[in-house]
Amino acid sequence: MHDLSIVIPTRNRISDLTLCIESIGVQTGLENVSIELLIVDDGEIEEQVLEYFREVLGRLPDASLRYYRKTKPGVWLSRYEALGLIDGEILLSFDDDAELDDPLYIRRMLDTYASDPSIVGVGGIAKGLSSSKSGKLLGRLTCQMSASPGRLSASTLAGSLLLWGETENVFETDFFHGCNMSFRSSALQDMKPYPWMTSYAVADDIYMCHLASRYGKLVINPELKIMHHESPSSRDKAGRVARATAVNHYYLLNLRKAPVKNYAALLWTLTYLTAKATLKRNFNAVSGYTSGILFVLNPRKNKYREFMLD
Repeated sequence: MHDLSIVIPTRNRISDLTLCIESIGVQTGLENVSIELLIVDDGEIEEQVLEYFREVLGRLPDASLRYYRKTKPGVWLSRYEALGLIDGEILLSFDDDAELDDPLYIRRMLDTYASDPSIVGVGGIAKGLSSSKSGKLLGRLTCQMSASPGRLSASTLAGSLLLWGETENVFETDFFHGCNMSFRSSALQDMKPYPWMTSYAVADDIYMCHLASRYGKLVINPELKIMHHESPSSRDKAGRVARATAVNHYYLLNLRKAPVKNYAALLWTLTYLTAKATLKRNFNAVSGYTSGILFVLNPRKNKYREFMLD
């Protein structure tokens, strides 16, 4: 049994993953903390690379590496399957292109849990996220942001995370930034292999937060900072990502038992995003958003009834 399980989903981004694990290997203040690090791989990593990762983790007082190569791709499935493989009281998840900015990141996270037994999730902040006054106004008008840093927008988008860099104290939240988030493992017992999340797991972090929030409160600690080296997305995948944005948020509204006004807000957001993609001449995205809007207007009702939670 470990005190902490770190899970990193990855796929063929060795250089990014190496930076992430090296930043974990220099963490301090972890005496008497037992850690397992699980790499959940949709690609392939050579054994000599894994040996280097073990060497890096060997610098910590008590840490071990496990490697799991999946047979079915998808980030949501990586997160779901990881739950059956780890034994840590707390699950800490990083994107493979995240780099910890503070050697006390993990120590501060554990101390945040210890400060309040009702906390079931602690999230951090990616450096550099911000928004201008006009950007905030546009975000609210298009239902991509809320006025509060810890609240989802009416359409359940997480644009309010652009406000996190302006905060100084721990605050309660509806959602985390998926690149660095943690939960008490027991709070994720309701996770399921949702079939609509098998491709692009847009909003997977919000799904996890929604499920965990049934068992306690979620907080953001602004002291937990990472650098998120986001890999650029290719335009040929933009259509699939755009459609997944519509479909995944539609089912999220279902899970949250949202009123009709929130579905209307989602349609308004998708309409704006379609117009924005049109102006940028990203017609793959336009096609995806259009398909997503049609889905929300006429969803295949009850298609996934067995996966919807009471």
